[in-house]
Amino acid sequence: MTSWFVPRGTGLAERAYLYLKTQLMEGRYVGGDWLPIETVASELGMSRQPVMDAIKRLSSEGFIEIVPQVGSRVRQYDQSEIGDFYQLFAGCEGLVAELAASRATPSDITRLRLLSRQISELFSLASDEEEQNRLYRVLNRQLHAELRRITRSPAMTELVEMLGDRSDFYIAGASEPVFSTGLVDAHAEHERLIDAIAAGDEKLARAMMEAHIRGTARRLAQRLAPAGVQATEEAEADTGS
Repeated sequence: MTSWFVPRGTGLAERAYLYLKTQLMEGRYVGGDWLPIETVASELGMSRQPVMDAIKRLSSEGFIEIVPQVGSRVRQYDQSEIGDFYQLFAGCEGLVAELAASRATPSDITRLRLLSRQISELFSLASDEEEQNRLYRVLNRQLHAELRRITRSPAMTELVEMLGDRSDFYIAGASEPVFSTGLVDAHAEHERLIDAIAAGDEKLARAMMEAHIRGTARRLAQRLAPAGVQATEEAEADTGS
């Protein structure tokens, strides 16, 4: 199921861009996959050119690699690059939380708590792991978008939203659902973050958000690590080495 939505009046190249970006962030195409341009054009009912324009734009944003005379494939990143990205993302989202704590109104807090409650209702979907993870990612994206809105800073919102897209792209490329075993922890992190924002505690809100993003990075790394490496890390954690 896709969450793709295109406003009326959107141009062909923009439609193709939004469609492909949604496919990438939902994991239809993952690192190393070649993009079937003709298929995409057919799905959208348009010629190749708008699709190629969209691919060039996605390439400039780091999602796609264009191989001359060969084709276009989804870009692959190693764990070191992804780890560096999440350090940057944590800092940016931390600033968002800090500003939200200083600017949130009572109605803002109400909206945040509503989204958090909707996330908690996903616990009942434990028997359908794939759907649970999909819905969590949708609601999580809405919650973080609401936090950015609360800053009342359009420029910051736009920039951090781009980083959020990249995070979703990495998560979608994991071999297993990232939040299959961490949903309860992620929800608890959200609750502590919202409490800090509601209390107007800027320093704590920033710390809670940075910890939340680092937690996401840690869960993702566990899904990206080779089985042997992950088993070794878990064994070392158990022994305290």
